[in-house]
Amino acid sequence: MPDRTSRGGVADRSAAVAGGKRACLAETKQGGACRAFPLDDGYCFIHSPNRTAEVRQARRKGAQAAGQRRVSEGRRKKLDSASDLIRFTAGVVQDVLSGAVGPDVARACLYGISIQRQLIEASDLERRLVALEQQRLPAHQQHQQGRSTSWRQ
Repeated sequence: MPDRTSRGGVADRSAAVAGGKRACLAETKQGGACRAFPLDDGYCFIHSPNRTAEVRQARRKGAQAAGQRRVSEGRRKKLDSASDLIRFTAGVVQDVLSGAVGPDVARACLYGISIQRQLIEASDLERRLVALEQQRLPAHQQHQQGRSTSWRQ
C-alpha cells in the first residue's frame, strides 16, 4: 500500500509511472525548478527545445483568445430590444470582417443573440397577452356578475 501521508503522493506515483522522471529539467523564470511532467526529452511542453514552434503557436492562439475575450467583455450592453440586437449583430459582423474577433467567437455571440431574440419575443408575447387579459377581465367580470345576479332574484 503506498504511503498517502507524504506530500504529492499521487504525483510522485504517476511520475514514476511516466518513466521515473519527477519533473521537467528546466528552470522557471523565477529560478525554481519547473514541476511540470516531462515529455520524452525530459522537458515539459513549454520548455522543450524540440517544440519551440508549437509553443509559440499555442501562445499566439492563447493571446488571440484572451484578446477576443477582452474585446467582448468591454461590450456588455443591454440587449433587450430588437433594435439593440440588430445593432450588436452588425458590430459583431464588422469585428469579424476587420479581424478583431475570430469566427468562433462570432459564432458563439450570434448563437447567444439568437437565444436572446427568442426570449425577447416570448417576453413581448407574454406582456401583450397579459394586457389583453386585463382588458377582457372587467368585461368578463361584469358579464358574470350580471348573469349570476339574474338567477338569484
